[in-house]
Amino acid sequence: MTAVRRQILTWAMVIALPAALHAQSAGSQPADAQPAGAAAPNSWFTRVSLSPSHVVADSPFESGGDGAQALSIEMGRQTAGGAEWHRVYNYPAYGVGFSTARFDHRRELGQPIALYGFFSWPFPIAARLQLSADVGLGVSWHWNAYDAATNPTNTALGSSAAYHVNGAMLLHYLASEHTSLYGGLSVTHWSNGATMQPNLGLAIIGPQAGVRYDFAPRAVHGRARNDELPLFAPAWEFLAGVAGSSKNVVAAGTGTIVDGDRRRSFGALNAATAVQRQIYRFGSVGSGVDITYDGAAGARVDVVNGREIESRAPADRRMTIGVYGGYEHLLARLSLLFDIGYTAYRGVDNPDVPRLYERYGARFRLSNHLWTTFAVRTVKGRKANFMELGLGYRVRLSRAPR
Repeated sequence: MTAVRRQILTWAMVIALPAALHAQSAGSQPADAQPAGAAAPNSWFTRVSLSPSHVVADSPFESGGDGAQALSIEMGRQTAGGAEWHRVYNYPAYGVGFSTARFDHRRELGQPIALYGFFSWPFPIAARLQLSADVGLGVSWHWNAYDAATNPTNTALGSSAAYHVNGAMLLHYLASEHTSLYGGLSVTHWSNGATMQPNLGLAIIGPQAGVRYDFAPRAVHGRARNDELPLFAPAWEFLAGVAGSSKNVVAAGTGTIVDGDRRRSFGALNAATAVQRQIYRFGSVGSGVDITYDGAAGARVDVVNGREIESRAPADRRMTIGVYGGYEHLLARLSLLFDIGYTAYRGVDNPDVPRLYERYGARFRLSNHLWTTFAVRTVKGRKANFMELGLGYRVRLSRAPR
């Protein structure tokens, strides 16, 4: 297993599987929805879905069309009110899934397999009908990676492994106590987070339809009234964390390299602090400062007298300082992150690299204070710079009922 695959696999599982298997509140939420008596235990279910999709990519693929088919098989637990957070999230479901995708561009892309954790947040509509917002995060492998000689048109993925992110809006109909049908729109994105170039990324979008079987009788719960939910008051918190990974770049330089490959890998490390405020039950806004060591700063490979000479900026010029602000959306212990930042200082000033950057990712709270994160630092909205895989600590600055 390559270093790239190990990085993506380890951290995607750190985020996705604990979130799926141990989902619980970050500290809020009310008592059981069951009247007079103990809550029913969480019940197991399985579901299978198929998604005929359209490929969205910037790669110059030559084989086949832009069609794709994705098959997903999932095992999960339906919450039933045994924990305080169940009612606040309208009795959500969570679990682990396995999926495979088949592309018209199969010769270039391969037939990848994915393992992921998922969270399904329902919104009741009627006694047998509900809408859900589903999110999944994990790792995929078995891609046909880019190769300048044998697979030059797959500039979407330079590696055989990638992270897997999925989002869907689904309408569920409870056909019986055990069986439900669902369908809607699904989007799946794959990338290796710039751990190997090229990495233009790949996505599919299309309808999704499936069937779910619950091993215990199931009912669709109604939405809780506001007076049945715990009190909420805005609260401040301070966060600090470190994260990093390897990053792969195509080095600048002069002369012709024998194999034509200027790709080189370096380390990237980030330390960040932030103050944020939970402004409503499901979200926080905040701002902070991050300091980044970019081992690829100024990387060059020059050919002089037939010899390859590699160089990069001195260590003290590989540092950048940025300020950022963003939003964190809370899904029990799992949260989704979106930040926008500005690089106020950088040791190597490259006019082709914008100072504005973005951070997309997820955070999973291991405890009331400790969290782990999986995020991707990007520029120009979608071009990955490096992955941020790390740990952090949270201090609550004000305590209030939520």
